[in-house]
Amino acid sequence: MERVKTGIPGLDALLEGGYPHPSSILLTGPPGSGKTIYGLQYLYRGVADYKENGFMVKIEGFESDLQWYVERLGFDLPKYQKDGKLVISAYDPAEFEKFELRTLHSEIILQLRKVITQINAKRVVIDSITPLGLSINDRAHYRTLLYYISKALKELGCTTLFVGEKAPDQISSFGVEEYVMDGVIDLDFVAKEDAFVQTLMIRKMRATKFPMARYVLDISDKGLQLATSF
Repeated sequence: MERVKTGIPGLDALLEGGYPHPSSILLTGPPGSGKTIYGLQYLYRGVADYKENGFMVKIEGFESDLQWYVERLGFDLPKYQKDGKLVISAYDPAEFEKFELRTLHSEIILQLRKVITQINAKRVVIDSITPLGLSINDRAHYRTLLYYISKALKELGCTTLFVGEKAPDQISSFGVEEYVMDGVIDLDFVAKEDAFVQTLMIRKMRATKFPMARYVLDISDKGLQLATSF
């Protein structure tokens, strides 16, 4: 089985070498748990270390958000954007309202396919999918939409991180995302002594043996890395 490196030091060893390729991975967590940094690091390490082009789709986000992370982490994204190896584009959730539910997935897939084919992207990050679910307001249709997007991206040879928000005491916002995906990476906060620590747990990864344990996730100026098990 071909594997795609996660770009997170310490994580590949827990996943038999990385994510199955191609696959769709749900990256879920509450606000501030490191989801956007995780996605950026996946793309940046991919193009910088493994020569795998990447594509990030920002939904309900701002360019300044990414710029702050880039400056803090020292990721030279402009270099790879200029070379056409990394593309970052944005969607306004209001745009989804003009499409009927039965054609929404087709419109999104057409836009994704255009860029992915143009730059031969192997890594994709969609940050975040939660506004899609809120705009549809129907769990059955939302699940179907995620299925078609995931299927199309795998057919294009991409391993994709679908970033999603996490409701309290749940894995995802709507309770359907984790069933569509090939893998689930769960970021969270856990109380330890007199403070909270950021953690990572692999909840699901098809065709992969992995430990059912929660690990401390260190976030520094160098990005994310796994520390000790919690």
